[in-house]
Amino acid sequence: MNKRLSISNSAIQKNLRRIVNQIYKLLPCREEGLDWQSPLTTIIEELIGMNDLIEDENFFSLICKLQGLLHLTAEEDFFLYRRIIFECLSLLNKILNNFKEEDI
Repeated sequence: MNKRLSISNSAIQKNLRRIVNQIYKLLPCREEGLDWQSPLTTIIEELIGMNDLIEDENFFSLICKLQGLLHLTAEEDFFLYRRIIFECLSLLNKILNNFKEEDI
């Protein structure tokens, strides 16, 4: 069931900024050999849920890119992983900007 809620822009912005920080933290986790896949899976699930509540055309691309990161596990994949992380952060900033001007 796809149910739209009345959500304030400030609540959306706060949540998206938190997710930006979580995505950014994936880089040092991977560099330091820590678990980055579990936090990534949690982020993906949260964004899928958020996509059910708010509309933004960038969510699909963001979720696809994050899902793709789960396949970049080899050491030689790190630079591609890093590039995609920054692409995701850029997409999140576009989504954030969409909620600065209009109410949900």
